[in-house]
Amino acid sequence: MDGASANRGMDEGELELKAQRDSMARFEDQSGRDGADGSLILADALTYAAGATAFITAALDAMEDGGLTTRTGILIAAGFGLWLCSQSLNNFRRLLPVWLRVVLGMRILPETFEEQSMFSRKRRMWTIVIAAILTAIIAIQFTADGTNIATRSGIPFHYVLWVISAMDLLVALQWYRVIGKSNQIVSRPGGW
Repeated sequence: MDGASANRGMDEGELELKAQRDSMARFEDQSGRDGADGSLILADALTYAAGATAFITAALDAMEDGGLTTRTGILIAAGFGLWLCSQSLNNFRRLLPVWLRVVLGMRILPETFEEQSMFSRKRRMWTIVIAAILTAIIAIQFTADGTNIATRSGIPFHYVLWVISAMDLLVALQWYRVIGKSNQIVSRPGGW
């Protein structure tokens, strides 16, 4: 059955909806998608680093204090949450080591914006928001601690965590904007 005979049974409204759906993917607004892919990788790295920091700090605190404290428990829970967020951003591929994924011919980097379904795009956006909240919880623990752990550059480490949290929120906002644009047809100079 050719396309013309398949479309004969449709009324004009159904035909218009089919044409719109078929042309949407071809003419939708593509702006910002490359930046969204890069920012997703950045957010993933920041999330992973903040989670690792929380685990390491919790382990050192537990050894120093001789057991688990409320602060240590909060750091472990937030670190585990950030680890889950990082896994979610990568479709849980990080459960296998990179060398094994290479041997098995699996992807190493997350899917690009183009390859993701709308559900996956929104899941990643909300995962980044959750990661920002968990990073802020860790930053609060470092701020309240008052020990002023400094980075090599002399900047207090809790400032770094606050910046990571803010950057995660900016990435989530960028994804929100790009997701919104992905449902719009781009306007062409001179019209169609």
